[in-house]
Amino acid sequence: MKVRTIRSRLALLLVALGALGTTASAPVPACGYHVAIGGVSVVHPSSIPVAVAIHTAVSEGRLAPLADVPAPLALIRANGAMRNFAAALQSDPSSLPAVAVVLVEAHLWGRSTPAEGRAAWQAHADGPANGDVILVTGEPALAALLDGRLRWDAAIASGLVVVAGPAEARAQVASVLARQFS
Repeated sequence: MKVRTIRSRLALLLVALGALGTTASAPVPACGYHVAIGGVSVVHPSSIPVAVAIHTAVSEGRLAPLADVPAPLALIRANGAMRNFAAALQSDPSSLPAVAVVLVEAHLWGRSTPAEGRAAWQAHADGPANGDVILVTGEPALAALLDGRLRWDAAIASGLVVVAGPAEARAQVASVLARQFS
């Protein structure tokens, strides 16, 4: 009963912080690896439920926690994980739509866009463009997918990953990722 109460309170706290962040008037940086004053913001409607799911999975030992490192090293680690994930997207020979990926811990965005031959990857992007497929996750889940410790279907079913955007494009991207991470 205590674990359920703690999770409920954590979820309520995250929702409250998110609500406060949406009213903050100070500018918020592109990601949390830069120091700024301005409150908490919600980068996508799914970011709070994904953050709660990841926190729960780490607390229960289903996902490994992130190593506590200085922000510049954390940014390098996160960008590397996102670049490796983008390479997995590019493994499919079909033409995929643009995909924006956000890591909920630091609101770090990256974008994979169709280009001649292979897709182009933009690390530390400002966010998604109109019509992008949006993948919301956290670095612990992304690392587990890349290491083969987490299957795509389990990541989706447990709320560790949310895919949003236009239905047909979303289904196309999810299909490629299901093949890559199964």
